[in-house]
Order: sequence, then C-alpha cells, then structure tokens
Amino acid sequence: MSWRDRPYAADDDDRSGLPQMRLQFPRPGTAVMWLLIVNVAAHFVNVAASNWVDLSRVFGLSLAGLKHLLVWQPVTYMFMHSTGGGQVVWHLLFNMLMLYFIGVEVERLLGTRRFLQFYFTCGLVGGLAYVVFSLLRPAYAGVPIVGASGAVYGLLLAAMIFFPQMKILVFVFLMPIRVFGLLLIAFLVLQGISPGGVGNPGGEVCHIAGAAAGLALFRLWGMLPKVRIPAVEGVAGRLRRGAWERRQRARAAREAEVDRILEKVHREGIAGLTGREKRVLAEATRRQQAEDRRAGRGPR
Repeated sequence: MSWRDRPYAADDDDRSGLPQMRLQFPRPGTAVMWLLIVNVAAHFVNVAASNWVDLSRVFGLSLAGLKHLLVWQPVTYMFMHSTGGGQVVWHLLFNMLMLYFIGVEVERLLGTRRFLQFYFTCGLVGGLAYVVFSLLRPAYAGVPIVGASGAVYGLLLAAMIFFPQMKILVFVFLMPIRVFGLLLIAFLVLQGISPGGVGNPGGEVCHIAGAAAGLALFRLWGMLPKVRIPAVEGVAGRLRRGAWERRQRARAAREAEVDRILEKVHREGIAGLTGREKRVLAEATRRQQAEDRRAGRGPR
C-alpha cells in the first residue's frame, strides 16, 4: 500500500554484495495497534451476527438512532464496516491499510495522546456532518453510516501536509501521496455533486468533513507550515512597495508645502498666512513633536 523514503525501507546489501530490495513494515504505535485490533474484531463480530441482527442499526450512526438516544453512535460507528455486497472486504481493508501505513507516521509525529485526539475528532466531525446532511435529506435519516473513513481522511490530509515524500501503490503505479489525496478528494466532491443520486453523497460529506476537521486541528495547534506561493507573494510585494511609495510621495508633498509656508513667513511674517496655511503649519509641528517623542528627542 505504501512505500516510504525511510531508512528502514531502503535497499541494503546482502553478504554476496548484491543489492537487495526490502519492503519492511514499520511497527505500529500503541494507538494504531489498538485501533486496528478493535476495528478488525468489531468487523468479525458484526459479520458473525449479521444472520440474526443488524448491529449497524445499533452501533452505526444515524439521525434516527440519535433521536432514540443511542448516544454512543458518534463513536461506535467508526468501528463498524460494511457487511453486505462486494464491500465486505474492501471497505475494511482500505481503511485499515490507510490507518496502518499513514497512521504509523502520524502517531510518531503527534505522539499517542494527541494522535487519538486527532483521530477521534476527525471521526466525530465526519459523523456529525452526516447527521446534518440527514437533516437536510430526510431519506437518509434512518440509514446508518459505518466505517472509519472520516478519521482516515483526516490522516490522509495529515500525510499530504507533513509527509509529501510518501508514495501510495495504486494498482501497479506508485503515486505521490499528495497526488493520490487530491484525486481522491476531487472524486468524492464530484460524486457528492453529481445529479441523480450517483455515488454515496452522505459518505462523501463524512469523508470531506473529516479531512476538514484535521486541517482545522492543525491550524488550532499551530502546526501548519507556511505555504509559499510565488505568484501571490509577488503581487503582495508589489502592493507593499506601492503603498510605501505612495506614503513617501505624500510625505514629500507635505514637506514641500511646509517649506513654502516657512519661506512665506520669512518674507511676510506670520500675519501674512492664510487660515489653511496656519493649520498646515500647526499640523506639521504636532507631527514633528510626535516623531521626536517616539525617537526620545522630546523636551526633558
């Protein structure tokens, strides 16, 4: 699923001196390990019980469930996955592979406690976005959403920001994580806005909200790197230079006017000034006094 430019994934030489390509799987941290265990265990329980009871109605998240005070659903839905049709394996497999390969790096970055805060916040926001969507689309009110995708899309966004060197194996192609993430998000947006109910609009809302929650958390924690866009910086620089030049021209014009008034005072005396000229001179005096105080040159 994921190849990394990391020391533990680098080629090494065997005793024969010939290069060997090795794919080593990083050891998961405490949070990722337990999330994997609980997700897989919950899925097998759900599959085993599916012939007798639909656990997604109890532990999946739906507006109807919350109305019946099943208040645990915003958390438990993250540990349930599809058990019907062709999604039985792929829904769980995709989320768990993403959780493992990306989650390992994000947990190392954030630490276990903050990683869990991040993971569950993304999942909760994604789930609540689906509930709001159900309020707007009553046909979804009784349809439970299941899966860790809201939280996983938060992890995907974290990888796009902090681990741009990471690559994802898509079929037989190695794809940079940022390209993969942008294509995936674009696909979700297109599905969500497609007419005629194409795709799974409720699920797409959950996924996008989870990623947005991750971005908001990094902003709140002050972790977002400064994004430099040369074209924008160039425009901003020109605007700053233009404002500075306008201020300098205005200051030069004021000083020229004050010089003219002082020359008139020298020729005709203060009585020869008009009311406007007196106001200009008084304002220039106040401005000079303020500059002197700021520079520490005021009277003692």
